[in-house]
Amino acid sequence: MTRHNTFAAAPASDVLEITWSALRVIIDTVGSRAAESGALLCGAEGSTRVSQAHFDTGSRNTGGTFSPDTATLNALMKTLNGEGIRLQGFVHSHPSGFLRPSGGDALYAARILDAIPDLPFMWMPIVQAEPDNGHFSLRAFAAHRARADRADVRECRIAVLDLPHSDPLCVAGVNVVEALRNSLADGPLAVLSVGTERGLAPPVYAPRPQRNVKPKAPVTLSMPARTDAAPACTDEAPALGQTFDRVQRAYDLPLLMNSRIIAVGMGGAAAWAEDCARAGIGQWVLIDPDTVSETNLATQQVYRRDIGRPKVDCVAERLRDIHPTAQVKALQQSLDELSDAQVERLATEPWNGAAPVRTVICGLTDNFQAQARVNRLALKLGLPSLSAQVYREGRGAEVTFTFPGVTPACQRCILSSRYRHYLDNGQGNDVTSHGTPIFATTRLNALKGFLLLALLHHGSSHPRWGPLLQRIGKRNLVQLSLDPDIATTMGLGVFAQASHGDPRRLFDDTVWLAQDAEAPPIYATCPDCGGTGDLRDCTGRIADTLSTPLNSWASGTVVLVA
Repeated sequence: MTRHNTFAAAPASDVLEITWSALRVIIDTVGSRAAESGALLCGAEGSTRVSQAHFDTGSRNTGGTFSPDTATLNALMKTLNGEGIRLQGFVHSHPSGFLRPSGGDALYAARILDAIPDLPFMWMPIVQAEPDNGHFSLRAFAAHRARADRADVRECRIAVLDLPHSDPLCVAGVNVVEALRNSLADGPLAVLSVGTERGLAPPVYAPRPQRNVKPKAPVTLSMPARTDAAPACTDEAPALGQTFDRVQRAYDLPLLMNSRIIAVGMGGAAAWAEDCARAGIGQWVLIDPDTVSETNLATQQVYRRDIGRPKVDCVAERLRDIHPTAQVKALQQSLDELSDAQVERLATEPWNGAAPVRTVICGLTDNFQAQARVNRLALKLGLPSLSAQVYREGRGAEVTFTFPGVTPACQRCILSSRYRHYLDNGQGNDVTSHGTPIFATTRLNALKGFLLLALLHHGSSHPRWGPLLQRIGKRNLVQLSLDPDIATTMGLGVFAQASHGDPRRLFDDTVWLAQDAEAPPIYATCPDCGGTGDLRDCTGRIADTLSTPLNSWASGTVVLVA
């Protein structure tokens, strides 16, 4: 942001004073849109009173993340500075139930305070918007300098100034001015809230809110015919009791309980899904057309009692057994039986009144076409993605992942040689679980679990997981050695290169390989992401991931392959 003159004194930051005109802009813009959106807060030079709010119309939003349009906002601030108006802070909305600034918000505030040394602190209120909650609420926070990578965020009270005698603005049928006049009669507010509150995230150990109408038919976890419906809930969901008592500090449990995983493939990933439920992940879409066979007993986490049953049904039951309040939609279908619109609904629709805070789509199958479509869906919908493969005979494994705004390369950029092999030879993946020890699968599942925690917690305030994805950065090809002779059996010399011949390094090593988007002059342009290096540019780029054929590269241009 643009620098401005030094304040005469460091003003107090225990009460956010905001004019009605600025608050009305926030309610009309940020408060009327689903999370995440935001606006600049400005005021007269030398004052900490917020008298203006300017909505950020060019921000990038994924439903769980918010990235300001800094170029446009800086140009605006340059104009406002010439009029004696200075930056006071930034207001933005969070998904339902997330009431405080995240770790990413505190990092962003620290960067602004570092860029503007004479700004004593900055306001960073958090909105719960009407589309997400059925009411509007504003909680005030002030960010102060603390250390280089994080601001000290303190909660404050709110005073609304210059209230008009009347104003027709209503939220959820409640006149805002009348509600504020009554609420402010006793002084500044701890929380400014208008409308009937609903949809807030439940406490960590409480059952999820239930529907008011009892279901007329018995509830089932597997609903392949109802791909656009939310999971049904029982009248009395069992309480979690002490289930998560020992891991309260291990994760951000409210975040995980309101996060959604779309898992394509429930073979070797079954144990991974169960462990993710043990970590508290609360929303699931399981997609797999197969049933359990006797041969799966030695290679996957299934049991003899499961033989002949749909894999998704078996896993769904175990997820609910581990995590009684988890919401699970089990679809015994192939991914290609679902349209883009259906997948988008599965990724974003509210379940029992609350939209997911973050959704990750995971390709966990050995079907090449399904894995390729997972990448295209992630790009089109702006979702983080996670994919995994076991190498032949379990001698190694890999995990690839993407996160818009963090990783420049998409899954196809990373695995371009595999795509070329498929396109040149018309062959898919011919590696199956034959000859693979079960421990190769369990080892890969553990690595997938750590990476999923990094994806889900990104930008949160959790001290361990919140900053991890930023530290990993663009190293989004992760390879695992499960054979001391992998250089000869699989032709992978990268592990020997990484160990530099250290005799203490034999196998079970992991390498984290940096990946760049494929674009000229080094590569032909990636047909999936376009090679811009910013996966946020891909949202909506692919018209239809189901009908669009795989493309080949040719001198940086795209050639369709029938």
